[in-house]
Amino acid sequence: MNTRRIPRAPVKSAAALLACCLALLWAGAGQGQAAPLQLQVAFDNDHIYAGQEEARYLEVLVTAPDAASQRPRVPLNLALVIDTSGSMEEQGKLDYVKEAALAMISRLRPEDRFALIAYSTKARVLYPSQPVEQGQQMQWLIKSLEAAGGTNLGEGLLEGFHQVRNHARPSVISRVLLLSDGLANIGITSNEELAQLTLAQAEAGVSLSSFGVGLDFNEDLLAALAESGRGMYYFIDHPESMNSILAKEFKSVEQLAAADIKVNINLGSGLVIEQVFANSFEVNGNQVTVRFGDLAAGERRRMQIRVRPKLRGAVRLDNAAQVSVSYKEPGGPAAAPLSGRLSIISTEDAAAAAARQNKEVLERAAVFEANHARQQAALAVDKGEQARAAAILSEARKKIEAAAPAASPTVQSELSAIDSYSKSVSKPMKAEDRAMEQKKVKHRSQAVEGC
Repeated sequence: MNTRRIPRAPVKSAAALLACCLALLWAGAGQGQAAPLQLQVAFDNDHIYAGQEEARYLEVLVTAPDAASQRPRVPLNLALVIDTSGSMEEQGKLDYVKEAALAMISRLRPEDRFALIAYSTKARVLYPSQPVEQGQQMQWLIKSLEAAGGTNLGEGLLEGFHQVRNHARPSVISRVLLLSDGLANIGITSNEELAQLTLAQAEAGVSLSSFGVGLDFNEDLLAALAESGRGMYYFIDHPESMNSILAKEFKSVEQLAAADIKVNINLGSGLVIEQVFANSFEVNGNQVTVRFGDLAAGERRRMQIRVRPKLRGAVRLDNAAQVSVSYKEPGGPAAAPLSGRLSIISTEDAAAAAARQNKEVLERAAVFEANHARQQAALAVDKGEQARAAAILSEARKKIEAAAPAASPTVQSELSAIDSYSKSVSKPMKAEDRAMEQKKVKHRSQAVEGC
């Protein structure tokens, strides 16, 4: 089995959303309007010119319709885990966190449970998980938070999971909200160990969303935790936006439409997988499994696979792609799976093949290619490998120019973004400016899945 995990961040990046929100081709079978989820599957072209071997893109889109928000609200079982290390005092970060936390707890209902954990050098359970009844006490505890000490993120995380797990059950939504502005430098500091710990909790029904504030936090860790925890990752570059972002997360939890969404894709033997564009996936032969985590009403997750057809002559490959989606309804058992299937035709008529092109899917393929390249280049820059980063970006540009619609404003926008980042890679830059750019590039490359 070939497994690849990329830090997940389906946060709504405006640039990525504008680039991706195009007309959709319904190619898969979905349930009715009242269904919690809908499935769409499509190739960028379901015909292949037999005289030329070229890549094809398979797109899978899972959508939770707005109508899902009309369902009865499921009780919440939450823990807010707040970094109170000394650096949180800078730029008034902790003050903004307090304000956002107070606004969030004001929306809790009597049937909800809430826990408050603060961590610095050690973790402290300030408000053990209990029904939301003593609002004044919670407010006082939040207002009394002070910044000092190191960053024992692992211990804070463990305490948050402990408080939520003790009261987790199928009839409630259980989630930990983790907020940090720094690195895990005390206790458990291994990214992999922390991600595995989070994955185990997610398997037991406790999800996690992470919030990174400022320029000094480890974005790779917080993104990986949200991926493993099947929640959301938020990059908060301006502390004053904390209130609106935490409110957005709370609304997503309140209006959760489907949990633990898993997509299984079986490709026909005539197709060879070249690249999977998803934040969390596994590849086993010609089977791809993608984890989409949770979806709130009105949200969607999209992924693509670049495949290389190995068909000869005029043939039809039935079941070129078979897609199934499993998930759980909040507060209930596993729902009936969704499914869709596609065929692909190899033809010796070049004009017939060209006429079948789905430009919208191909445009989005350019977005996925560009964002994937920028993310890989950003990881290379982190290691000081600027030449390798430049090579990654150059190769991606050539691939997009060769395959995507050249006149498309979306494609041109992505090519311009590649050029801009490529120029900055070798340019001298202040450390704080470089940190900001790296976080923005990584965040944008991850957020494309939520377009």
